Parts: sequence; structure tokens; C-alpha cells
Amino acid sequence: MSLQLAPVLAAEHPNSFMFPGDVNEMWWNIAAFVIVVALLYKFGWAAIVKGFRSRTEKIELELAAAEAAKAEAAAASGRIVSAVANADEEAARIVDEAGTTAEALRVQLRARADDEVSELRRRAAADIVASKNQAIADLQSEVSALALGAAETVVRRNLDATTHSALIDDYIDKVGAG
Repeated sequence: MSLQLAPVLAAEHPNSFMFPGDVNEMWWNIAAFVIVVALLYKFGWAAIVKGFRSRTEKIELELAAAEAAKAEAAAASGRIVSAVANADEEAARIVDEAGTTAEALRVQLRARADDEVSELRRRAAADIVASKNQAIADLQSEVSALALGAAETVVRRNLDATTHSALIDDYIDKVGAG
């Protein structure tokens, strides 16, 4: 072995069972640890405690907010359940109202249709009467014209029994054909 490696190898061998390595280094490490802990306690302990307290308060506030949100959600759930029940009742009411409205509309339309049918029948009856009166007037006019024509013929001819019988037969044939 070379001489340069001797201090390194010596540091690697334990001094005793309780203190492996260099004892002086251990004492310096302990002293540095104590100094760091003392400085942290003097300057940082208040900040650490404050941080823990603020964290605790923040967690408590979040828990309270979560509890309030849970209560609000439960209330909203209750409102939704009652709204659904009300919606079912409202839907039934709307269906009943629609049925009533439909029935009233059906009755109204039926009455209107009956009125229209009655009006059409009245007009048809009036048209029939007017047509009948027109036909009678036309027939009277035609009969008058035929009677006038027959009278002219009779006046032109001398009326004897055979002529009179022939005129009547001729008149009946014309009226029957017309």
C-alpha cells in the first residue's frame, strides 16, 4: 500500500463498536447539530409554530366550509325532491287541464259544425223553395204563352167540335213534351 492511502484507510476503520469512524468528527457534528437546533429554536420556532397554527386554522375553516356545503347540498337535495314531487303533481294538473280544454274545444267545434250544418240546410231549403217558385213561374209563363197561342189559333179558326178536340189534343201533346 502506498502512504497516501493510509489516512483514508485509517478513517474507514471503526474506532469502537459504538462510534464508527473518527470520534472528533462526531463531536464536531454533534456541536454543529446543537448550534443549528438552537438557532432554529431561537429564530424559527415561532415561525414554525405560527405555520402549524395557521395550517390548523386553515384546515378547520375548510372543514367548516365543507360541513356548510354538505348542509347546503342536503337542503338543495330536499328542494329538488320536493320540486320533483311538485313537478309530478304539476304534470298531472297540466294533463287534466289539457283534457278539459280539449273537451271544451271539441264541444265548441261540434256546436260550430252543427250551426254550420243548420245554416247550410236552411240555405238549401231556401234555394229549393226559390227554385220551386222559379220553376212554377217559368211553367206559368210557358202555359200562358201556350194558352195565348192556342187562343190565337182558335180565334183564327172557326171552333167546331172536331177542331176543338184537335186543339186540346195538340195542347196536351205540347205540354207533355215540354
